[in-house]
Amino acid sequence: MTKTPDKPETISLAELSASFAEAHDLTKTRAKAMLDGIRDEIVHNLLTNKRVNVFGLGTFEVRATMEKVGRNPKTGESIQIPAGRKVVFKAAKGLKEQL
Repeated sequence: MTKTPDKPETISLAELSASFAEAHDLTKTRAKAMLDGIRDEIVHNLLTNKRVNVFGLGTFEVRATMEKVGRNPKTGESIQIPAGRKVVFKAAKGLKEQL
């Protein structure tokens, strides 16, 4: 069996806003409010079935999922997984090239 690599470090919104505040000479409170506002606008637009393109980062969109049959791993019993919706992120070309 192949060994999985360690998980990368996770940055919280508080850490991200502190870094953003320092880089742009803002208060931490103001930077957090700005990031919260961006997040809220992205969510609002996704809920109204709009795509959100963040230049240089990528595109967020909602896609429908089809109903399918799954299997309970514990019992092996077949279960019906209902159709739904999911958020998909597609990285921008420039970001992909940097990775």
